[in-house]
Amino acid sequence: MANNESTNITGNKANEKLVQQKKEVSIVEDIDGTVRLCTSAVVAQKKQFVMQRVTNGYVWGEEQQLLLMENPSPSTLDNNDALDFVESNHIVNTSEAPVLDVIFCSTDETKKQIYGLARIISSVGVKKISGTGSVHLNNVMLGVGYIDSLGTYYEAGMKEMPITYTTASGTYVERTTQLFANIPTSFSTDGNRLAAHVTISAFVDANTVGQVRINLTRGSADSYIELDMR
Repeated sequence: MANNESTNITGNKANEKLVQQKKEVSIVEDIDGTVRLCTSAVVAQKKQFVMQRVTNGYVWGEEQQLLLMENPSPSTLDNNDALDFVESNHIVNTSEAPVLDVIFCSTDETKKQIYGLARIISSVGVKKISGTGSVHLNNVMLGVGYIDSLGTYYEAGMKEMPITYTTASGTYVERTTQLFANIPTSFSTDGNRLAAHVTISAFVDANTVGQVRINLTRGSADSYIELDMR
């Protein structure tokens, strides 16, 4: 046994001074269905991706101008204030319907496994353009998934939050929503790109026109996702 070295479960050699570490154990299901127990030392890397709009997009399947970025764009990017939001078309429907539906694509090309709970923050504005009634923000749906090499989006986890908010303001009134979307089965970004999906539902009173937007201010993190990767 003189030439053999034993190791304990922390990977330290026997007879060395041990340093205890607090570790969490997670149950992880890989894309092929394999279920494993992993400690936080090997699985946990929480990352935040900011939702941003750009003029010259990232080409993945097609040109992606709505991006997930680890750092916000410079506040002076292209000197174009239109990059700070995405607006819906004019809202004229008098019953609830999706009025803004956007997907954000990550530019991260490294192979990662995505799993667990995704925290999603969205900053939304709503206003009346014309008419005598009000605009009703009704629902925000947030999802996480991936875009394949053809540019097709696949949902892996989604959560919606009913919102009862009404305004007759002629300027945007801002609302921030936080949702936690569970990813029941992990997925890999190998050959794919991480993506986030935002859908906003609203309606207006009769003889009224409204509009909503999602805020993506350059130099800030108005809207973002936060999730575990390994």
